[in-house]
Amino acid sequence: MAVDRLRRRLPGPVRAAARRAGRAYRAAVVRGRWVVVGAWLVLAAGLTFGVPAGGGGGGGLGDLLPPDSHAVEVQQRSLAEFRVPVLSETSVVVHDPGGLTLLTRADVALWALSHTQASLNGSVPDGPGHVIAAIPVPTSTPDTAVTYLYVSSGTSLEETDSLAREYARHFRNQASVSTYVTGITPAQVRQAHYLNSRLELFELASLVLIAVVVALVFHSLVAPVAVLAVAGIGYLVAQKLLGLLAAALGFALPDQLKPLIVALLLGVVTDYSVLFFSDFRRQLGDGSRPQAATVRTLRQEASVVTVAGLTVAGGTIALLAANLQLFRAFGPALALTVLIGLAVSLTLVPALMAVLGGHLFRTWGGGTMAPAPADASSSRFVHWLVRVVSARRGAALALGAGVAVLLAAATPVLWMRFDLSFTSGLPAYDQVQRGADVLTGSGVRGVTAPTEVLISAEGIGDRRDALDRLQRAVAREPGVAEVLGPAQNPLPQGFGVVLSTDGDTARLVVILDSDPLAAAAVSDLQALQDRLPALAAAAGLPGAQVDVTGQTAIAAELAQLTGENLRLTLLAALAVELLILVLYLRALATPVVLLACSALGVAAALGLTVVVFQGLRDNSGLTFYAPFATAVLLLALGSDYNVFSVGSIWSAAGRWPLARALAIAMPRSTRAITAAGLILATTFAVVAVIPLETFRQVAFTMTAGLLIDTLIVRPVLTPAVLTLLGPAASWPSRRIRTGPDPAADELVPTGAG
Repeated sequence: MAVDRLRRRLPGPVRAAARRAGRAYRAAVVRGRWVVVGAWLVLAAGLTFGVPAGGGGGGGLGDLLPPDSHAVEVQQRSLAEFRVPVLSETSVVVHDPGGLTLLTRADVALWALSHTQASLNGSVPDGPGHVIAAIPVPTSTPDTAVTYLYVSSGTSLEETDSLAREYARHFRNQASVSTYVTGITPAQVRQAHYLNSRLELFELASLVLIAVVVALVFHSLVAPVAVLAVAGIGYLVAQKLLGLLAAALGFALPDQLKPLIVALLLGVVTDYSVLFFSDFRRQLGDGSRPQAATVRTLRQEASVVTVAGLTVAGGTIALLAANLQLFRAFGPALALTVLIGLAVSLTLVPALMAVLGGHLFRTWGGGTMAPAPADASSSRFVHWLVRVVSARRGAALALGAGVAVLLAAATPVLWMRFDLSFTSGLPAYDQVQRGADVLTGSGVRGVTAPTEVLISAEGIGDRRDALDRLQRAVAREPGVAEVLGPAQNPLPQGFGVVLSTDGDTARLVVILDSDPLAAAAVSDLQALQDRLPALAAAAGLPGAQVDVTGQTAIAAELAQLTGENLRLTLLAALAVELLILVLYLRALATPVVLLACSALGVAAALGLTVVVFQGLRDNSGLTFYAPFATAVLLLALGSDYNVFSVGSIWSAAGRWPLARALAIAMPRSTRAITAAGLILATTFAVVAVIPLETFRQVAFTMTAGLLIDTLIVRPVLTPAVLTLLGPAASWPSRRIRTGPDPAADELVPTGAG
C-alpha cells in the first residue's frame, strides 16, 4: 500500500516505532476484541445516561455578523436617537378579505394601546415573559392591519411566540377576521419545531436505508446488523461527547447542525465499515481464520481509513477560516464528528469482525459465509471502462466528455443568490407562512422587518419640505411598497418617532413589497442604497449623511460576507486537502488535478441545486449556509474517496506499469467505493424528510454531489487524468511507469471488492 511505501521512506527509528505501534494496535484490537466491544458499550451507556442533553443555538441575524457591522452600528444609533423603536421581530396580522371595518381597526389600536399603557403605568411585572409594548403600523392596506409586539428582556423565542399568539386570540371573536403571528421570531420557533419533530424520523429512516443497502452489498443479514450496532454506538457517543467538547472548547452547536452531524457520522461509519468488511471477506475467502483475517485486513486498510478520515476532518476544520460565528461553529463540530466516527471504525468494527468471523456474512438462506456477489454485467462494464480510460485516446475522450458535462451543470452557480429568510422555508400550510402570504397578497410583505433610512444633518428636523420630497422619491423606487416618515407625522420632533429629539436626524421607515430577508428584497435594498445619496441631493438635502439599517440591511451584509467566506473557506479546505494528498501520494501533479476534478464536481452539484431550487421551485435564493456547509463537506468527502481510489492505483503502480495498475486496482476497489458512495448519498438524501426548504437544499446538494463523485469523478475522471499525465502523475517521484508490461499475458487478479 501507499502508506507502507511512505513508512519505508521514513528514518529507521521512526519506521521501527511505526511498525511497533501498528502491531500493538492490531494486537490490542484483535486479542482484546471483547474488551473493545465492552468498552464502547460502557462508554455509550455512561454518556447516554450520565450526561444531560446539550442545547443548540438561536438568535437574530445581527448575532451572526462581526462586531464591526455597519448595519448593526446604525441600528444601535437609531435605538438611541428615537424613542419609538421600529425593530420588532414579531408581528400580529389581522386580516379580513372583505376589508377591515372601522370597529375592527379601532379594536386593533385600542388593544395595542392597553398593553403599551399598562407597561407605562408600571402594572406589568418585572422580569421576562411579558408584552411591554404593542405598536400598530399605519399602512394603507384596506384588508390587513399589522401590530408590532415588544417583549420584556430575557424572554425566550418560544415565550415570545406564545405571548404573540395569546395577544392574537383577542381578535378571534369575529367570524370574517383571521389572525396570524408572523415575523422572524415565530418563524425561527416553527423551524426549530419542524427540525426537532422530524429528527427522530430522519435518524430511523437513515438506519433503515443503511441496513438495506449493506444487506444488498454483502447479501448478508448479519453485516447490516453489525453496521447498525457500530453506527448506533458511534451516534450515542458523538451526540453527548460533542456537547461536552463544545462546552469545554467554547464552540456552539447550532440546531442547523443536527441533521448534518447525524448524516455525516452514520455515513462515514458505514463507509469505513463497508471497506473493512469487503477486505475481510476477501481474506476469509482465501482461507484465513477470523483473527488472522482481521489482522491482515487492518494491515491493508487501517492506515488508508485513517488517512481518509483525517482528510475529511481536515477539510471540515477549514471552516474555522470563516469570520462568521455560525460558519466557524460548523468546523469543530463536523471535524470532531468525523474523528469520533473514525475512532469507532478503527476499533469496534475490527473487534466485531474478529468476534463474528464468517458469521458476519451469513446469507439469506442461513449459510455461514456469503460469497462476494458477482454481477457479470457490472464486471464487464468495469473492465470495458478500464480499457477505455487506460488508453490515451479513450482517456482524453472520457475526460473531455466528463468535464463538459460537469461544466454545463456548474454554470448556473454564476446566478446563485443567498436567501436569509426564516419564513420562506416553512411549509405552505404553516400558520406563520400563511400570515406572510396574507401580507404578500396585501402588497406589504416587508412590513414584518421594515428598513430604516436615517438622514442626519444639523437642524434637519426643520426642513420638512425636503424630507417630504425625499420620502415621495423613495416610495417610487423599485421594490418599495410604502414609506412612513415625516409626511405622516405633523407633530413636533420631540415625540422621537420619525424625527429625533435633538432635531438633527430624520427617519424613513421603508416597507418593501417582498420577503424582507429573501434575495429579491436584498437586491432591491442594495439598489436603493446606491441611489439614496442622489435622491437626497435632488430632494434638497445635499451633504446630508444617509445610513440604512434594519433586518434587510443586515441580511445584505450577511449575504455579501457569506460569498466572501465561501471562497475563503474553500481555498483553506483545498490547501488542507492538497497537503494531505501530497504527503500521502508523495506527488504534486496528481493531487492538484484530482482536487480540481473534485472542485468541479462540487460546483456541478451547486449548479444543479440552483437550477432546481431557484429555477424549478422558484425560490428567491438558496439558504445562505446551505451552499457553504455542503460545498466544504463535498470537497472533504471527495478527498476521502481520492485516498481510497488513488491509493489502490498507487499501490499497484509500484509493481506494474500504469495501464496494468489500473486494470488490477479499479475492479478490486470499484465495488466497495461505489457502495460506500451510494450509502453516503442515500444517508444525506434522507435529510429531505425534514419539511424545511433549507434541509431539502442540503439533501439535494449532498446527494447530487456524492453521486457525481461516485459515478463520474472517481471511476472516469480520476483514471483518465492519471493516464493522460503518465509519468508526470507521480512527479517529482518516478513511481508511475508507462513502458511495456512483461507480465501482460498473465491473468490479472480482479477480486471483487
